[in-house]
Amino acid sequence: MRSNPMRRRALLRAGLLAAAGGAGVTVAWSAAGASTSDSKPVITVDAGHRLAPVSSGLTGVNANKWYDDERGLWDSEHDAPNTAVMDKLRRTGIGLIRYPGGTSANLFRWKHAIGPRDERRRQVNGQSTREPQDSRFGPDEFMTVMDELGAEPQIMANFASSSASEIADWVAYMNAPTGTRWGDLRAANGHPEPYGVRRWEIGNELHLGGERYWLSPDDPTALHQYVFGGKQRQHAQPVGTPYDQRRSACLSDGSAHQTFTVWYPPVVPHSHTIHVDGHAWKAVAKLSAAGAHDRVYALTHATGTIAFGDGHHGAIPPKGSKITADYDSGPHDGFVDYYDAMKKVDPSIEVVATWTPVSRGKLRGKPTFPQFMADNGVAHKYDGVSIHPYTNFVRDLKIDQFPSKAAGHDLHLLGERAAVQAVTELKAQVDKHAKKGAFVAVTECGALWFGDHEEKVYPHYAYTMSHVVYMASQWAHYANLGLAWVVCNDLMSDKPGVSRSVFGGTPGYVYSADAVARQQVRDMVHGGGAVVGNSISDNVEITTRHTDLGSSYRALAATATVAKDGTGYVMVVNRSAKTDIETTVKLTGLSHAGTADVFAVAGRSFDSYNSDADTDAVAITQSRRKFDGDAVRLTVGAHSVVLLRVAAA
Repeated sequence: MRSNPMRRRALLRAGLLAAAGGAGVTVAWSAAGASTSDSKPVITVDAGHRLAPVSSGLTGVNANKWYDDERGLWDSEHDAPNTAVMDKLRRTGIGLIRYPGGTSANLFRWKHAIGPRDERRRQVNGQSTREPQDSRFGPDEFMTVMDELGAEPQIMANFASSSASEIADWVAYMNAPTGTRWGDLRAANGHPEPYGVRRWEIGNELHLGGERYWLSPDDPTALHQYVFGGKQRQHAQPVGTPYDQRRSACLSDGSAHQTFTVWYPPVVPHSHTIHVDGHAWKAVAKLSAAGAHDRVYALTHATGTIAFGDGHHGAIPPKGSKITADYDSGPHDGFVDYYDAMKKVDPSIEVVATWTPVSRGKLRGKPTFPQFMADNGVAHKYDGVSIHPYTNFVRDLKIDQFPSKAAGHDLHLLGERAAVQAVTELKAQVDKHAKKGAFVAVTECGALWFGDHEEKVYPHYAYTMSHVVYMASQWAHYANLGLAWVVCNDLMSDKPGVSRSVFGGTPGYVYSADAVARQQVRDMVHGGGAVVGNSISDNVEITTRHTDLGSSYRALAATATVAKDGTGYVMVVNRSAKTDIETTVKLTGLSHAGTADVFAVAGRSFDSYNSDADTDAVAITQSRRKFDGDAVRLTVGAHSVVLLRVAAA
């Protein structure tokens, strides 16, 4: 990174000022008022009160594109991880990476992405475009990256077009020893030792209307299908190929012996009708018995393959004609089938479900997934449930533009509070209805405009300090809730700059402000030990204009840990855009030498971000503070993340 002494001094002041003066309270954008409290917050840490184990998965990230070499993470020319990216990944200390992604991986077939790369099959992108993609960055390439990093993998397994046995085979490929079918195949592909993947998630956001795939559009029916499997009628669905479901893939090219596939096999026998330009053709067992002009097709139920004639035995669909299918898709396996099959292969793995509709800080839909499982006698058939508690500015705050940059910052933090509320509610549901030890996993989160939205007022919001304090607040709150599995942001951007990602795209792979914050807390999350009791009294309340998520948020968020070697860590996030806050940290239950190392991440302003042109706009500064007994006073700069490291005496 480029060095800038003036900026370094500004960062140091922003991150940690001398303990003098009062903490003013900024009146935020068009605010109705500000906090009436003039008291100074006190952060109390009880190192002897252990809440939950510290997890290196607390600052996980989503490798959200399994194709195109994960946007440069893999170097295809040298068939190895990209050295430039790996060096930066090691600096961040990311301990958990999700693969093969989210929506784009909803139709991912893992067996198409192993073995010699020139023999691998293309497959369908699960996003709405449904275009064909390469399978170069497969499970073995991903695990090579994980092995070099020493990071833990999390796999999101395809539910929409897969089966319980197919994903159980994946578990065996990743975890079974040699001397077994899948262990021997893995060894033949270059990795004799089992990978030991423990964290598995079944499906991604299947509760959303745009990600239902074969499931019913009716919410209660779809929930039942997700859990128990079943059949579902598909109407006027375009056909395609095993690797292409674009609209163009359903058009006849006028040649003989054309084959197509339905989107969601298997097909229930006698349930199907294939239409050519809206005209129904007849199903036959064999095309060989058909006449030259007979409008017929043959369908293989298990694979959903549709075969047309050659003009001698069965007519050829006219060139350019659109081919669609009406059929019953199924029967499909449900989550409980996946769970049983996967656990039979490896009982030690964790298998989480993914049915958690949420918006505006609340779980949506009745009953919730944990309650549904309990009501149907299968509460013991899942180890956890994942949630994506995004802040969606359009959905949650009913706006289509930030009123100003300052408003954008405040709206981030109003949304962050709502996200924590949703996770807390889900945790209470799991604690009430699930088996002992069941847990909540966050497998995507962040604050975003969704859909085609151009944010002109605050165009860089997703990778500025505003988003960093959002993310750091999430880490703090989820650590205090005892979550061990938290995935936030994407790993790589699809463009040279940064876009909701830890690193920018090729060629520079910008080390974003988010990456800097992860580097700052690396030792805390990798230190083992436990999250310990912590609380904030007299927290400053930041007031804003009224919104659908309230009109105020607390300025400070914090968590604390004690590592296995006795080192204490306290992370403090000042979410205020412009106000430095004086506070006292009181630490009990930990013997120390009387000083604390202090690491601060901030920028000149809440809208600061790193870029190719300025790689050091957001950086880490370090200083040291003295304790007065068991207390240390400091002023946490506006829009900053501060980490205290206290060595045991």
